[in-house]
Amino acid sequence: MSEPTDALFTNSAVSRLLDLAATSRLPGGAPLEDELDRFCRTLRDGGTLAWAVPLAAVTALLELLAEDAASPAGRTRPAAHRDLLARAAGDAPAPDFLRSLAAHLRDRERELSPGLDALPLSQWEALARFGLIDGFTHVFESGDHDDLAGAAREAATSEHPSDCHGRIAALAGELQRTLLMFPRPHDLDAAFAKVMPEVTHPRLRALLDAVLEHFAEAH
Repeated sequence: MSEPTDALFTNSAVSRLLDLAATSRLPGGAPLEDELDRFCRTLRDGGTLAWAVPLAAVTALLELLAEDAASPAGRTRPAAHRDLLARAAGDAPAPDFLRSLAAHLRDRERELSPGLDALPLSQWEALARFGLIDGFTHVFESGDHDDLAGAAREAATSEHPSDCHGRIAALAGELQRTLLMFPRPHDLDAAFAKVMPEVTHPRLRALLDAVLEHFAEAH
C-alpha cells in the first residue's frame, strides 16, 4: 500500500534529478554536469517555479535522503525509488552519491546558469520549459492545412471558449517569451531542430498572431 509520503521518493524534483543522473550513465547519455546545469536552469526559468521549488530546498532534500539511505528506514522506501537510486549512483554508495549531488547543486546556487548558446536545450528540458508550444505546434504536422495561417487559426481557437483564459493565454505568454529569447529566426530554428523539429520561427510567429487575433475578436 502506498503511503502519502511516497511521492517524495517517486514523483518529485528529487526523483526527476535521479532519473537524469541514471540516464546520464547510459551509452550516449549527456554528461551529468550538463544535466545538473539544465536542471538548475529549468528551475530558475520562471519566477513561479523558482518560488515553489527553490534550489536550496532540493539540496536540503538530497541531504535528508542521504541520511535516510544510510539508515534502516532506507530499505523500506518504495522499490521504484530504491531501484532508481541504485541506477543513478552506479558503483558509489547511495548516501555518498546523494551528498555529491547536493554539493553540485549548492555550488550552482552561487552561479548563473549557462545560456542556451553555451549549453543547448535537451529534449527533456525543451518539453519541460516549452510544453504548451510542443502540444500546439503539432497542428502544423497534421497535413490538414495548406498554409501556416490556417493551421495556426485552428490551434488558436481549438479550446474556445472553455480554456482561452487558461491554456491559450499561457500559450501566448510562452510564445512571446520564446520569440524574445531568440530574436534571430535561424537561432530559434537551430535551438529546437534536434529536440522539437516541429518548432520553427515562422510557425511560432503565425501561432502567436492567430492567438492575439482570436483574443481581439472573441474576447
